[in-house]
Amino acid sequence: MTLRDWMTTEWQLSLGQKSSLLLFAVFAGLLLYAALSGKTHLENRLQAIERHQSEVSQTMSAWLRNLEIKESQGALADVSPRTGSAMDVRFASYLPQAPLADFAIGQSDILPYLGTISLSDPDIRMFSRYEFDDPVALMLGPFDLSTAIIVLLPLMLIVFCFDLLSADRDANRLGLTLSQGVSISSLFWSRLLLRSGAILVVLFVTMLVMLLTNNSSASISDRVPPFLLWSAATLVYAAFWVGVIALVASYNRRSEFNIMALLGLWLGFVFIVPSSTSAILETAYPTPTRLAYLAEARETENEARLRESEIANQFILDHPEMLVNEAAEIPAFLRSSFLVTNTVDQATRPILDEFEAAAQQRETSVSIIRYLSPAMIVHGVFNDLAGTSAKRHQHYVTQVRAFKAGYGERVGPGIVAGQPLSMAEYERIGEFSFQDESLAGHLGRHLMPLLFLLALGFGSVVVVNRRLTSFKVVGQS
Repeated sequence: MTLRDWMTTEWQLSLGQKSSLLLFAVFAGLLLYAALSGKTHLENRLQAIERHQSEVSQTMSAWLRNLEIKESQGALADVSPRTGSAMDVRFASYLPQAPLADFAIGQSDILPYLGTISLSDPDIRMFSRYEFDDPVALMLGPFDLSTAIIVLLPLMLIVFCFDLLSADRDANRLGLTLSQGVSISSLFWSRLLLRSGAILVVLFVTMLVMLLTNNSSASISDRVPPFLLWSAATLVYAAFWVGVIALVASYNRRSEFNIMALLGLWLGFVFIVPSSTSAILETAYPTPTRLAYLAEARETENEARLRESEIANQFILDHPEMLVNEAAEIPAFLRSSFLVTNTVDQATRPILDEFEAAAQQRETSVSIIRYLSPAMIVHGVFNDLAGTSAKRHQHYVTQVRAFKAGYGERVGPGIVAGQPLSMAEYERIGEFSFQDESLAGHLGRHLMPLLFLLALGFGSVVVVNRRLTSFKVVGQS
């Protein structure tokens, strides 16, 4: 039997059947739907960022226009007395969308990715959400390309490859097939590679179309490097499942045993282990409830508001080097507002630190526990490459708070002294800019887990080859 004859026969017996073609169509349709979902979510985020920048830009344009009039006309300027106050300055901050942000939504639907930096607002209100998403949709999680790969790819591999030998065995034609001069090993691996390869072709064609056609804020040249790493992670994930399927199929059991065993492994690796890990880590490293956090923060803020005069006097006593100009045009309540906000930030810092500590502890634990589930390993890789991981969002929040603290230290003496911020000083401050992690950093963090998966797949191949050498057609039960 020639290779062409064998492939024709395999197509007629398996891949070319109507049920198989229907499964391929459903798989491709779900991948396209996932791609559209990720694209839509990215466009919504980009539009929200654009609106945010426009609103802050309009506010600061008016502020700068009034400041320019005040500096040019002096006492004759017909502007508000608070013109030039550093308390009125607004900075737009946002988390730049990564080149592959449309491939994985990750946690970007529940974590902050934009916010206005202002000394008038304490840290606790910097990233307040003023809209509520569908709670059911948030509970179920987004459906994107990463979810489709993690959940559907192994399921498709199982459906098409679970009966590599058992179908012939159950139909009592395996001996006839082997009598055609084909070894059991070549038959086994050829079928497995052909069937799994057809599934991967559908997947990678969809991903390539998505890469080239999805509108994004990044250019193709920026999207290709992370896409190559994404593709490599996908191949490693597929190789692991191919190895698992081959291992189960090599036991020479009936098709019913194979499908039940593989579905059990799929449920365990994809759903049970990640869900159990999340529940365990949430119990081991609980974060303060958001309601308690907001209640305590508001109580602290109200107490500080009631003690404005006391806080202002105490600050002046603690910093006698600061010259307070009581006759300054800048209203005194702006100074009090700055001191109160500063007090609230200091008082609520332990709460924020508790949140960040719990998140860091869970992140550290996940980096170890993820070796129990290939889905957790690949999910972390996908979210990092797409820039939608919780770690990247936390870096953004930390950098925004650091920028605000640095700005406050720089202009604080002028606010307390009642002095306006000059145009030159404002230009020296600059805008907020997020410092992102390099692609090499992502690779270094995920290289060992991916190699671990690859080693498991290779180990399965070795075991399967040994089992195939002792494979017996007779004595089937």
